[in-house]
Amino acid sequence: MNTFPKQQLTLTCQVDPYRSGWTVVQFLAHRFKYHTAEGWEQRVRDRWVHVNQSEVEPEHVVNRGDVIHYTIWHAEPPVDDDYTVLFEDEHYLAVAKSGNCPVHACGIYIVNTLIARLRGDFGPRVTLAHRLDRETSGVVMLARNREANRRLARMFERGEVAKTYRAVVFGNVVQTDFVIDAPIGKVDARIQYPVEYAWGKENDLATYLPKRRVDPAGKPARTRVEVTARAERFTSLRLTPEQGRTNQIRVHLAHIGHPLVGDKIYGLAGEIRDEQMREGLTERVRAALVLERHALHGETLDFVHPMTGERLTISAPVPDDMRELLTPSIS
Repeated sequence: MNTFPKQQLTLTCQVDPYRSGWTVVQFLAHRFKYHTAEGWEQRVRDRWVHVNQSEVEPEHVVNRGDVIHYTIWHAEPPVDDDYTVLFEDEHYLAVAKSGNCPVHACGIYIVNTLIARLRGDFGPRVTLAHRLDRETSGVVMLARNREANRRLARMFERGEVAKTYRAVVFGNVVQTDFVIDAPIGKVDARIQYPVEYAWGKENDLATYLPKRRVDPAGKPARTRVEVTARAERFTSLRLTPEQGRTNQIRVHLAHIGHPLVGDKIYGLAGEIRDEQMREGLTERVRAALVLERHALHGETLDFVHPMTGERLTISAPVPDDMRELLTPSIS
């Protein structure tokens, strides 16, 4: 388990042509959405933000090429950044990650990431070819040089990499082999959760807000579902998404009334969801979720090696925390 104790960090970015001519607050609020415009304004006034090494006011206009430094006192929750190497050659690296490790810097995680660990172990040129959520365990594919990354990234974009996931969901899924065909669109969570809910960009409860929902006007999304085992309260599934929409599997499973065990965003409803949005992960909320993380695992990636033409099937075994939910199995 890797920890990152509280210490001072300075984050750096450069102003791009698109946002040249904006105020420093407008730039930061648009580029880095983890603070509101008001939050960024206060940080500029408190002198935590510098432009070209100089203190500025919130109204300061930034120009292309300006360098912005943001200094923070930062600590990160512990993560499990242990991994298992599943495949390695001169072009690519595949590892199995845990269900408590962000693959890249996101939100409160800047240092405790899988890519930081792997670059420390395999060199700075290692690049993520795709992403998994922090709480999703399983296969992660990385490239070891620019050309290998370009070719594999194109295959992911074209849907030429077949992905198989394993999941444990609440309830008894009656059908054994079926397809969820439901378009997915973005959701404005501020409409669903009005001001009386204790959430906002400055508040950790914002992490529980849904990003997507089933929407007839959304983008096409199909997920193939196969039941692999049943227990008293849960069902184990193998899932093959035909597209790669954001949160596709999680949204689809919640849509059919069988959300992922442990899903903090799409897994709860009614009174217990209200409690979560007001008070966070209370004892009752944790009990309702059952698992500390959502029970989703990237089991297999199947594709043709972009550099050699070899067919590759890379698999990671289902972790113990998911398998234990199905003990004893009833089918």
